[in-house]
Order: sequence, then structure tokens, then C-alpha cells
Amino acid sequence: MAGKKHRLLIYERVHRQRRGLFLLAAFVLVLLFLIIAQGWPVALPDEVMQSLWPPEYDILLLVASGILFLAFVFKLVAPRVAYVQCTERNIRIQTPLYPLILSYKRVITVRPNQWGKLYPPERMKRGRRRLLDKALGEGVLVLDLKGWPVSPRFLKLWIPDVMFSPTGDGLVLWVKDWMLLNRELSDYKDRWREARTRPKPVASGYQRVKR
Repeated sequence: MAGKKHRLLIYERVHRQRRGLFLLAAFVLVLLFLIIAQGWPVALPDEVMQSLWPPEYDILLLVASGILFLAFVFKLVAPRVAYVQCTERNIRIQTPLYPLILSYKRVITVRPNQWGKLYPPERMKRGRRRLLDKALGEGVLVLDLKGWPVSPRFLKLWIPDVMFSPTGDGLVLWVKDWMLLNRELSDYKDRWREARTRPKPVASGYQRVKR
């Protein structure tokens, strides 16, 4: 039986940035397409206008607008599908596009901390400071790990940089109820350990002969 799905709050911060800008840009391109379709509002000969912007280029505005709108929708939906969940066999870190599965044997310790202690404000770069603005006092869980299942360089394509512990191999989890997640991690790891140390049932004489 799996535990609760805890929303990863950092993705709300990541995808909130410039979200409105994508929607605005998509709207502007559609508006520009409609203006061009009605004729350029400048007094230039048609030959000159067609040489500057051939009619077949009009569709590019709609394509670009569609891509920007899809990016807006993705930024709207992505935070809702990112979560961390404990299962009987491993920890699932679900990013908007890529699932990271961590075995309990990789987890050395789980310790509470705060964003502001992991990343002191005076040492943060401008982009990271903007991302963690007003969240520096929020509690997080740090999973100290014995290595990664895949290359960290590959993981950074899907996981924000602030989710990687600044000291050693580790993952920073920011959820609404970190204390509940901490208890779940401890309980599920204990169950996993007990299941591994539990002696396997001895086969009966009939079963041995059958094999």
C-alpha cells in the first residue's frame, strides 16, 4: 500500500514564473495575425509588403501562438502533477515529465531543515533568491543519499537546481506537511528493511520434489 502523494511545492514557484508572459505573447501574436489578415495598417505598395512579409508567412504567427499557449497550459498544469510518494519498495519523485525512483537502500538519513539555512540569502544568486522569495523560513526535508540511480546532470534537466542538496549527494523535498512525510519515510523504510531480513518460507518436501 502506497503512502500519501505530497505535492512538491517548488514546482509551483518554478512554473509560476513568466507564466502570464507566455499567455500574453500568444494573445499578441493572434492579434497580429488578425491585423495582417485585414491588411497592413501602413501606406506601402502591396508589392513591397509582400516582399517584406509574404502571405504564406501568416501561418507562422498562429503556429508560434499555439506553441506559446501550450507552454502556458503546461506551466499551469505541471505543479499539479509533481509529487513525492512512499511505496513499499521505493520512493517515487514524480516531476512533471520524468519520474525518479529512489530505493530505500540509497537513503542514508532524512533530516529536517529550512530553505534559508540550506541557501543563505547573502550567498544566493538573483534567480535563486527570486525563486525562494518569502519561502526561506519554510521547512524542508533533506534526503542524504548514497549516490544517484542516474546521472545528476541528466536529472537537472527535470529537477530544479535548488532540489539538490548544496552539500554532498542529497535531495531537498518541500511539501506542505513535511512532518507527515518524515514519518512516512521512516515507517516505509522500516517495513522495507523488515521485509528484506524476514526469513523466506522453507519449501515442503512435496514442493522440493515437484521442482
